[in-house]
Amino acid sequence: MTQHNVNLDKFIDREFEQELFEELLTLRDDARLLAIRGGGGMGKSSLLRQFQYRCRTVRPRIPVALVALDQLPDATALVLLREVVRQLAALHVDFAAFQKNENARMAGDFPSIRAYLDFERASFSGARDIHIRGINVERAERVAISAKAVRLTPEQEDAAHKASVRAFFADLARHCEASPAVIMLDAYDRCPPPLQAWLLEHLLEALCFDRAQRPRQLIVVLAGRELPVFTHHWAEAECTTIVRSVQQMSTWQRHHVEECLRVHGFSYTAEDVDSFYRFVQRGLPPSQVVQLIESMLMAQRGSL
Repeated sequence: MTQHNVNLDKFIDREFEQELFEELLTLRDDARLLAIRGGGGMGKSSLLRQFQYRCRTVRPRIPVALVALDQLPDATALVLLREVVRQLAALHVDFAAFQKNENARMAGDFPSIRAYLDFERASFSGARDIHIRGINVERAERVAISAKAVRLTPEQEDAAHKASVRAFFADLARHCEASPAVIMLDAYDRCPPPLQAWLLEHLLEALCFDRAQRPRQLIVVLAGRELPVFTHHWAEAECTTIVRSVQQMSTWQRHHVEECLRVHGFSYTAEDVDSFYRFVQRGLPPSQVVQLIESMLMAQRGSL
């Protein structure tokens, strides 16, 4: 067996999962959440990267964020949202309100945060003449920041956190009114329980299950070795309508091994395919089969 040009970005299998994702992107019905469960080494992370590649290469391009929940520097809601904002903002999604609230929070500028909350809660129905005192952070261009940031009280910090979260939802909804976006969260099972609880009680509720207020053209993908039981948090009818699930990613068949050899540019025999497929039958996950193929071929090349 000889080696030719190796392309480590080739993707094998997962036709079913890719079809589900493509269907969600059409926004033909109320489904907004794709939940993918699979054991270690089954290719969940590679699948999400394939989804990400799909979003970035389609025209018009779809802004997409992919966050590994077990790799956040601090497993809190705001840290997660900041990472989502960082990735989507790089693809021209406008998070002006969120970023201004976060700047005010970190500077200890609570009057700006309070003005945003007051403005958001205000009701203008039936009013003819409206006068608002304070700072509207949507329009504020300059904020005076002292050399030493003011320390917020615990109550102020809690209000500031809530303001930033609400600004994130508002910014995202505004973008998704006209254009689609995708948020993908990997390693759900490996993030701390408090963040898991927040994801279910707040993030997924606001982004997927609250059909009256959720961003109109947003798709969420949640992946992990274990996933929440959605019917413990929402009615079964809602889950059936909103969630598309992959209960367990399947292992490779013989033709997947052959395709792996082919797309990586190797020449092979039927005996080669059978030899590698025996490892799959013994329980080796696909990612390790690929690594085994690569390492054995590199060793063969080194011996020539």
